[in-house]
Order: sequence, then C-alpha cells, then structure tokens
Amino acid sequence: MADTPPEVVCRDLACRFGELEVLAPLDLTFAAGQTTALVGPSGCGKSTLLRLVAGLETPSAGAVRIGGQSPSAVQRQGDLAIAFQEAALLPWRSLRGNVRLALRLARRPDDPAAVDRLIDLVGLTGFGEARPAELSGGMRQRATIARCLVTEPALLLLDEPFGAVDELTRLRLNLDLPRLWQARGTTTLLVTHSVSEAVLLADRILVFSDRPARVVADIPVDLPQPRAAAVTESLPYRRLVARVSDALGGGGGRLAAE
Repeated sequence: MADTPPEVVCRDLACRFGELEVLAPLDLTFAAGQTTALVGPSGCGKSTLLRLVAGLETPSAGAVRIGGQSPSAVQRQGDLAIAFQEAALLPWRSLRGNVRLALRLARRPDDPAAVDRLIDLVGLTGFGEARPAELSGGMRQRATIARCLVTEPALLLLDEPFGAVDELTRLRLNLDLPRLWQARGTTTLLVTHSVSEAVLLADRILVFSDRPARVVADIPVDLPQPRAAAVTESLPYRRLVARVSDALGGGGGRLAAE
C-alpha cells in the first residue's frame, strides 16, 4: 500500500459515448483518506465517473490524477481496488483462491491469515473452498468485497457493493467494513442508490443530476466515526438523510431514502 492515501483530482473531466453526453465537465477533488458517496438518479453517470477514476474508461476531455499519478500508474502499483455491482469471480477458483489471487495481482506477499480474516469478516466462514457456482449472488458479492480489501488498497472504488445482499447482512457490512478502510486511511469513493447508506458510511456526499451528470449538492456528513447502528436513530442522521433526499428532488431525479 502507498505510504499515504492519495488525493483524487478530476479536472474538466467529461465523458460522452457518441452523441450521448454522460458527464458534463466536472472539477472535483476527493480528499485523501476520506469516504465520499456518489448518489443520483439511475443512469446519470455515477458509475461512469468511477470507471474514469479507475482508468477503465477514457475521458472525452479532462483528466484524473490520483496522488499526482495517472490511474494506470496507480493500477500497476497495485494501489487501486474496485468492486462492481456484479461479482466477477473466476469460476474455477475457490472463494479463498479468488481472494488470494488479488494479492498476487497486486504484487503483495501471500497472506493466508489475512485472507481468512476477510472471509470471516464478510460472513463467509466455512465457505473458503466453495466455488462461485456454489454461492448465492449475495455471497459472491461479499467475496468480491473481501478480495478488494485484502490488498489494503490506497484507493478503494465501490459501485453499489452491497446491493445484492440481504438487509441484515448489508447493515452488518455497513458497520464492520468501513472500520477497515478508515483505520488504514484509504481514500474511498462509493456509488450507492441508498441515501441512508450514504449518510451512514460517508464523510461527504455528492448529489448528481440526471444525465449528463452535474453536481447539484456537496454535503459534508458531520457524524463521528466510527459509526454504530445507534447513529441511525439520531436526529442529526435523520436531518442529513432528509437534506440529501431534498437535494435529489431538486436535482431533477428521485431516489428512495432506503
């Protein structure tokens, strides 16, 4: 892992596919070590922004710099990890083998104990030797999250990572996993369709408009970290959920608070 978490800077960043403008030119800075949630209407361009930061898409204009480097350079160093909405596990490898593979690809030393800790933390104890076909969709998604975290990335990109898991497991992961990346000072960008999840996890929430995506609100989340389940019953939390929901309505899109 990099010695210090990186700041992510997007300058005049725009993206279009043919005639379709997905992202209007954006100037954004994501603070080092901070968790930023990206919320907005479905299809507005949030996932495209994440893919641009990861270097998986080429911008139509502008650039992304991660700690002063290009996304491809950060990828080569093994300091960037991304979890998509769909789990992408190798079907011929066991769950444990899929998680261990991330260490090899990131040029990290093999660490069986760390692999097993992550498998336990995401609630998959006893499934280490199971193949992906033997796991439910939610279990495969949890395995994908474990694979991302085992490399201790400097930059973590999460695209609706908990969407395929049941509500009880989702709440547990929402409470347990952020402690890992917060303790390591990881810079984290999270795309979510849940306003309540965004407020629970993030230090900052960016609200986007309908496509082409523009930032319509930049909301700091002034709740102490790490957060326990009890924070969701507090008045400041509820006020933030209402504020983000109002911003979504004003931005031309609708999104549920849950």
